[in-house]
Amino acid sequence: MNMLIQIKCPSTPALLLVCAVTLLAGCDLQSYSSPDGYDLERGKTKELGKSLNEISGICFNRDDSSLLAISDSRRKVIRINLNKEKLKDYTGDVVPPDQDIEDIAKVDSFLYLLSSKGLIYEVTENAKDTSGVRSYSFPSDQTNDFETLYYDPSAGGLIMLCKDCADDKGLHIRSAYRFDLKTRSFDTARFYTINTEDVKKIVKDADAKFDPSAAAIHPLNKRLYILSSAGTLLVIADTRGKVISAYKLNPDKYPQAEGIAFAPNGEMYITNEGKQGKPTLQAFDFQKGTK
Repeated sequence: MNMLIQIKCPSTPALLLVCAVTLLAGCDLQSYSSPDGYDLERGKTKELGKSLNEISGICFNRDDSSLLAISDSRRKVIRINLNKEKLKDYTGDVVPPDQDIEDIAKVDSFLYLLSSKGLIYEVTENAKDTSGVRSYSFPSDQTNDFETLYYDPSAGGLIMLCKDCADDKGLHIRSAYRFDLKTRSFDTARFYTINTEDVKKIVKDADAKFDPSAAAIHPLNKRLYILSSAGTLLVIADTRGKVISAYKLNPDKYPQAEGIAFAPNGEMYITNEGKQGKPTLQAFDFQKGTK
């Protein structure tokens, strides 16, 4: 496990010396650790353009090793070339007007877009408009808020993770629901739940917020990596929701983490909305076998 320690001290030279040597005299000590194989403090940062200022989800496109992204302010899916600065439209205006699209997944030749209310839009690759776009509604008449969608091949479907769902209130859980890609329908029962109290215990913070904003399955270790922009957390679980580890993220580097994806070799990508400036993409090499 990698760890970075940040020390915030007064600017007075005498106090600065005491702070550096003894970690006393008014110091604010904050440490940030990283999961095995990564150093979350040393990613390669790429600034994204204005069209992705409200970037809210990404997925890896194996066809050309690019990232596909959606933004709250755009009706198109955007292609991010990892080797060039220029962004490119991947589709036409496929998002229906006035829809709050929060995440994206690609399975075979279809794109799947998730709205905050739980609608999944199935979009043909390279579609030009909304004609032929199919939608599937989450079967609930209650008020729910979703920001996370990812593909789980072992489950044969898409997994939609609650940020704030009515049925979870007071239970200290976040529920996941499966969308079966064969039947194009939602399961009626929860696929799994994540215990939010487990997250709080691991990060040793009783007030920690765990409201999932993005998730993806690691292609090599098969673990589920979940971002929570609220709370500034990265939580790692198995694919049935059992929490394995959790990490507080540096808010200076992760002001609003809303997207996560992996390349087949384990390289990890995290995107931040332009909350404190320009939206960013951070890339992290995976060092297999490190501890």
